[in-house]
Amino acid sequence: MATNLKLESSPHNIRPAFLTRWQSLRPHLVALAFYSLLTLFFAWPVITNLTVGTPGNFPVDRNQNLWNFWWFKRSLLETQTNPYNTDFLFFPYGAKLYLHTFSPYNLILGLPLQLIFGLIPTYGFIELLTFPLGGYGAYLLARYLSKSEWGGLLAGLVWSFGPYHYVELRQEQLNLLSLQWIPFFILFIFKLEKAQTRREILTNGLAAAFFYFLTIMVDYYYAIYLIMFAGLYWLWRLGSEIEGRKSKIENRRSRAGNQELGERLETEDRRRKTEKTDLLSGFRFSIFDFRLRKSALFLKLVGAIALGMLPYTPVLWATIRETGNPRYVPLDNTSTDQIHSTDLLKLFLPPAHHPWWGDKADFWKGWVGEASGGQLLNNWGSVLGYIAVMLAVYALFKVSGLWFWVFNGLFWLIISFGPTLRFNGESTGLAMPYRLLIKLPFIGIGRFPERFILITQLSIGILAAYGLAAWLRRLPERTHLGQSALKLPTRFLVGSLILILFFIESWPGILPPPKPLVAPPFTAVIAARNAEAVVPAGRAIFELPVTKHSNPDSPRMFYQIYHQRPITGGYISRDLIDPHRTANDYILYDWLEPRSLNNDIVPPKTQRDQLGLLDYAGMGYVVVYPAEITRQSDRERFQALLNLTFGGSPTGGSPTGGSPTGGSPTGGSPTTKALPFFQDDTAQVYLVPPSPLQNPVMVLGQGWDGPEPVSGGGVQRWIFQSATEARLNIAVGPQTPRPTSYNLEIKAVSPDKPRRLQILLNGQLVGDTRVGGISIIRLENLKLETGDNIVALRPDPADGFYVAPNDSRKLRIGVLSIKLI
Repeated sequence: MATNLKLESSPHNIRPAFLTRWQSLRPHLVALAFYSLLTLFFAWPVITNLTVGTPGNFPVDRNQNLWNFWWFKRSLLETQTNPYNTDFLFFPYGAKLYLHTFSPYNLILGLPLQLIFGLIPTYGFIELLTFPLGGYGAYLLARYLSKSEWGGLLAGLVWSFGPYHYVELRQEQLNLLSLQWIPFFILFIFKLEKAQTRREILTNGLAAAFFYFLTIMVDYYYAIYLIMFAGLYWLWRLGSEIEGRKSKIENRRSRAGNQELGERLETEDRRRKTEKTDLLSGFRFSIFDFRLRKSALFLKLVGAIALGMLPYTPVLWATIRETGNPRYVPLDNTSTDQIHSTDLLKLFLPPAHHPWWGDKADFWKGWVGEASGGQLLNNWGSVLGYIAVMLAVYALFKVSGLWFWVFNGLFWLIISFGPTLRFNGESTGLAMPYRLLIKLPFIGIGRFPERFILITQLSIGILAAYGLAAWLRRLPERTHLGQSALKLPTRFLVGSLILILFFIESWPGILPPPKPLVAPPFTAVIAARNAEAVVPAGRAIFELPVTKHSNPDSPRMFYQIYHQRPITGGYISRDLIDPHRTANDYILYDWLEPRSLNNDIVPPKTQRDQLGLLDYAGMGYVVVYPAEITRQSDRERFQALLNLTFGGSPTGGSPTGGSPTGGSPTGGSPTTKALPFFQDDTAQVYLVPPSPLQNPVMVLGQGWDGPEPVSGGGVQRWIFQSATEARLNIAVGPQTPRPTSYNLEIKAVSPDKPRRLQILLNGQLVGDTRVGGISIIRLENLKLETGDNIVALRPDPADGFYVAPNDSRKLRIGVLSIKLI
């Protein structure tokens, strides 16, 4: 018995199974190792400094993506909230992130890595991981189609180590950088098409659905690309089937040599087209003239995509609903001349990033037009290259049945030209099919037509794989070296040479070491988790200047990762209608475009009022970025506001006001300059002490023209000519003593004729009067609520406009003063 057991466990019995398993795994391990080594080769300075910074050099999108990782981790693990809702941006209004490039696949992958390695190493690692994974996916697809290891390796290079991918790495657009799952999906829909047994259909269908799910988790752009690709492939197969049936009928006619037989065949064909059969019965049925086995392809494709989309349906449905939210600036993709389109000339020139013959080469100066940003060559990856294209053309002569990839490549190339063909940076005026495509739902979200070149590059990679395979098959496995017995591995040397040449043709050079990502010191001082901070963690920071919420807010999101306090700004992928200037009458409106508060149509504010408004708005600190205040007039106005609010104390000013070192109780400028609580090379920080509002405070909102001096030393403001109404916000704090009612007095003027003026309080009509000459309007017994109270002054459009002498403006009603009495 012991002898038998020994024989059964003998290495001679195990070795064949082990070798079989190794032989099947070896190509996959070689491919992964090959692409990983190439990534190590061009990115080693980044890999050795993963804790220092990230691979790319475009801080706008890098900061946004780093914030995504931080917010996702915080919302799930710390606050247990929906990560698609945030109140940490655009404070106090918040934002939904369904239309933001959240890329949940990367965030989920990065969650455990963040916990182990930290944020910055995780982000850089995930960026670089897309190169070997993307190469491996294209390798599997091309190897399956061309039956060639060398062809597969080349296709992986074309797909994952081509100009498009390098550009996305430089731009740090992680959602677009993560292209690795696209070839996996295409591979399995090809396998699904050929699947016959239930097990094959289930296995390949689930695999295709899984990779579609990963793709939609990466980015909606790529999910749409895959739907378009599947549709194109189905149309191609449909056309091939119809042509095949026509050819078959013609051949049968020819063989029969009998007109009557030919007519009978035509009659039979018409009868088949009109048959209505039941799918469950197994009879034939027609979907665009397909037989059941061909119609199954349509059902398989739709089923795989629908199944892959199913787990993501809640997020997808919320995203679709969010597209109709009026908070967003409408997308404008109707331009007939988009600069971010493939340029016909630069399509065939080297990529701008190439270290030897890119933009740094003086050769291109003088005859290649300079694009925006000082670029000469293509700076966005819309480049084909010569090695892969030549092998693709060779494949068309040597291998049959490849025309789908030509059709597919040309389709994506043509739409990448955008609405109008461009040549050497200039518009030719020639309209392109993209103008029609953009009218389809959701196609326009991609914004940059040149991104469609990605699928063209995949088609070229597949064709090049066939071409290299055909060429290598024509070569002997080994060749004698002269008269000696030494044999050279011919196919290995030629295959290696092609891979090296393509890599050299497209690579970006050795990446430079990353720039250190270091938070400025002020973020640690104001950090919500700073045990020494005197401001509660829930208090926000008011960052000046208040931006229009786009690229300038990107570094502020980076700072937020470290101080972890809500901010009034934010940079998300779909622009919001400005929540502080346009969508709402923000109570800190005086700071948006800094106003002089000494003389206006509302009562002047004391230091107590200014601090009270900041406290009422939920602010714990005011943070000023001096480098972002570029105009001298703005610097002076901001400084006046800061002096009025914080003058006289390095800890944020005396909350009582009226002292020799504080703000004048009549609203005048303080006698001393405001001193920051803390400052570094990036920011000045002012502390907002607890300062409850002692009385209602008025702040002018939207719809007003600028202040103008009038006789007697006062000012007036006109209701802006294009505004439906002019608004005033009256802030009543939760601790503000309130009488039972208030009286509102408005001194208004209409210089040419009496004009109707309606006055609304919190949406309710409280006054309807006529203003003629200078009129004083008194509204009595008004009820103010705790919080924001919006007073709207609404002229009647039917009264028209007044144009004063030597003034081109269209005027209606002016206001000299508004006050509560």
